[in-house]
Amino acid sequence: MDSMLFELAVKATLLLGVCGLVAAAARRAPASLRHLIWLAGVAALLALPVALLVAPGWAPALPRAAQATQAAARTVIVVTADAVPSGVPWRWWMAGLWAGGAALLLLRLGLGHRRASKLARNAGAWRRVDGVEVLVSAGIDVPVVCGAARPVVLLPAEATAWPADRLEMVLRHEVSHAVRRDTLAQLAAELACALYWPLPWVWMAASRLRKEAELACDDGVLRHGGRASDYAGHLIEIVRGLNGRERIPQGAIPMARINDLEHRLRALLRNNLRRGPVGRGAVLTVAAAALALLAPLAALRMPALAADGGIRGVVRDPSGAVVPKARVSLSFNGSSRREAVYSNEAGEFALAPLPDGNYNVAVAKPGFALLELKGIVVEGGASQPLQIMLMTGRVHETVNVVGEGGPKPAVAPLAPGQAPTRIRVGGSVQAVKLVTKVTPKYPPSCKAEGIQGSVLMRAVIGKDGSVLNLEVLNQIVDPRLVEAAVEAVKQWRYQPTLLNGEPVEILTEIDVNFTLLQ
Repeated sequence: MDSMLFELAVKATLLLGVCGLVAAAARRAPASLRHLIWLAGVAALLALPVALLVAPGWAPALPRAAQATQAAARTVIVVTADAVPSGVPWRWWMAGLWAGGAALLLLRLGLGHRRASKLARNAGAWRRVDGVEVLVSAGIDVPVVCGAARPVVLLPAEATAWPADRLEMVLRHEVSHAVRRDTLAQLAAELACALYWPLPWVWMAASRLRKEAELACDDGVLRHGGRASDYAGHLIEIVRGLNGRERIPQGAIPMARINDLEHRLRALLRNNLRRGPVGRGAVLTVAAAALALLAPLAALRMPALAADGGIRGVVRDPSGAVVPKARVSLSFNGSSRREAVYSNEAGEFALAPLPDGNYNVAVAKPGFALLELKGIVVEGGASQPLQIMLMTGRVHETVNVVGEGGPKPAVAPLAPGQAPTRIRVGGSVQAVKLVTKVTPKYPPSCKAEGIQGSVLMRAVIGKDGSVLNLEVLNQIVDPRLVEAAVEAVKQWRYQPTLLNGEPVEILTEIDVNFTLLQ
């Protein structure tokens, strides 16, 4: 769930980023065209969740390389703790918070449209203009348009006494909103804000959509013969009459807002702007461009986002019975990164999330032969489920047959008077021995949340037995477990390793397995 929300947020950001760039490039174009661009972006946002579910996945091919790695000694320790009842995982808290916020905003949106609908029903009929019904209401302070399915214009009660030229310009502006179906566009923007409420740029896009709609309707007033200076004066008078009041029901589009006035006046009084409406060709072009952007974006599965599947499977023995507690380790070709998990009581294991690539998997269990699988391909975030069968281990017996007599000399005897030659004998390596071990402490917060995991590390044992160059190899593990393991292992001390009597540095690998007792 959390990965899908993250993917949705990233792709919504990319969509709006493209819309913002295109709208900025069209800053000298008519406001109706910029409104259309932002509307296409909002529509794409609403279609994105469905497109993510139905679009076939596509992921860019990644180079796959093979790399030889140095064999190393391995130390495995197990840190256990009593399990405690765990709360809800944080990812579900995040998903619940997102869903709860969306639900509250949708409820607020529904109540706002209901109030606007009730306001329209209680308004008195006045006249019809270009097929749009104009009503008079005492519940508003500024002319508005409301109704997504059937837009109507609502005028405040005092508007009937306005000068004829002001009333004509106001009606032309409001009727333009109704004819353009801007109430439906605003509803789409409000739904997008509810769905993507944590993303501030979605709210910014909705604001830009609303402002461009106002500018487009202002352009319509000027196209029908209104003088810009006269219209600007009427806008100022309407806003001045508000006295800080803006009784505007949600879902309605007001004639004027105090905080938008300056921007609209600047646009009205500029002489070098194009103010024409958009044609059918522009609508089809923008719609096709939005679809061309949405389709590949929905199908794209980025490695870090499409990796919920990873590598999964079941470990069984030759009889078909499941094998619990089998260690499944994974190596990334071309990288030093390692991951490891243990199969559960049902023999199941999962290594996820994983970026696309080529992997090697090894499965080990005492009493069974080591099984190695090479060249497992992960594409689109997942591979085919693995059905792993461990074979019983081989028992190696050595029988010594002793006979009488001396062995044949390995080298020829020295000639009389020849001095012996000193030969350096190698191959005598003292085994690694851990003399001071600090056991990691199980983080209390991980116990409370029921988090287990393995921390795989690589280090160099120095000539004095200290731990050098400690490196964490895996990433699919809780950072708190990593911190606890690293803090403890840094304090370990080994008996210096001797090669032919001389201390040497050696490479070692350390597994720290954090396990909760059921």
